Amino acid sequence: MTEQEARQILGINEQSTWEEILKKYDVLFERNAKHGSFYLQSKVHRAKECLEAVYQGKG
Repeated sequence: MTEQEARQILGINEQSTWEEILKKYDVLFERNAKHGSFYLQSKVHRAKECLEAVYQGKG
């Protein structure tokens, strides 16, 4: 997954802080936890992992 794809999945932009990313992740992950889509939940999780690697590389 590319950084751009990850940002699209989470609905964030390049100026988003790590805290904003985590908040968006939590909302989307929980939204799909109960009677939601495991596929979408997986995509949200992979998007967070991708951006985590990007942000660790910058920090």
